[in-house]
Amino acid sequence: MRGVVLNIFRKALVLGCVLSVCGAGLCFASDAASSAYVEACKAFSRGEWDSAQILLRKAVTYPQNDNADTNYMLITAEIYAGDDTRALKDSEAFLRAYPKSIYTPRIQYMRGKLLYNLGEYEKSIIVLSDFCHQNESSELYPSALFYIAESLYSGYKYDEAENLYEQIIARYPESDKVSASQYRMESIAQRSREEKLLYLLKQTGEEYLAAKEDYEKQLRLYNSEAINTTRERLADSQRKNQELEEQVRDLENQIAELKAEQEARETQEQAVLVAAQKEDVFTDSSSPEDDVRLLKQKARLVQWLIDEEKKNDEKNSK
Repeated sequence: MRGVVLNIFRKALVLGCVLSVCGAGLCFASDAASSAYVEACKAFSRGEWDSAQILLRKAVTYPQNDNADTNYMLITAEIYAGDDTRALKDSEAFLRAYPKSIYTPRIQYMRGKLLYNLGEYEKSIIVLSDFCHQNESSELYPSALFYIAESLYSGYKYDEAENLYEQIIARYPESDKVSASQYRMESIAQRSREEKLLYLLKQTGEEYLAAKEDYEKQLRLYNSEAINTTRERLADSQRKNQELEEQVRDLENQIAELKAEQEARETQEQAVLVAAQKEDVFTDSSSPEDDVRLLKQKARLVQWLIDEEKKNDEKNSK
């Protein structure tokens, strides 16, 4: 009798631990709901994101599992699995269902970044601007500024983007977005130089064509006017033509050099930007994987508690 009581107490303790770890009122009244959640946690803890998102999507179909904690894990798994479209849809549903959740600010940030990833630059700017307005002290603030700047850059609004890159560099020197911001500013400066050279080339080219046309005109008049006067005018036109032709060649060479530099810089810049965008979806702090580590630990603990319960059941049945 005593063993039965101890076994019941042990089960109650295990169940209490599970509930406290999950922190969202998870209930294992249904074996199917419990099994679905545990299998999802196993896949999540192993970083098997494709399997985790499928299993978590199944788990939240049970009322016992449909809570902020599990849905946050689901969105996280979808992002890591590269399913941005579904993650965006689920993040919007999360914000409607859990507006006061501790995860809400991070979901808002995730939503803005997902919009950027999907090329919805104007919407991304609006969402991330709202996030910045509401979360000025958040560790994600410089990252939100960076993706607002990236959205502006992608929309060819270089001056506005440059102002934000400057803010990131000046105000958040420890942010991992500083290097990418510096590359973007250098790229904007080089684009500006290239545009100026192209303008000069256009202007000089027009002058060159006009001078060439005048030269050819003078050449045609050579036989019909006084030879000396026409020869002088012809020589002047030819000198001007040669000078402009040299200027055009010089500008073309400068533009070619700039383009070569731009291609090399873009290759290096792309590597930096890819590294910057491979941030953890939870935080940009000095330990960017703390949150996902905690969720994985929680998933492993849930799995361990269930395994311990099974072992005790087997031991008592012998």
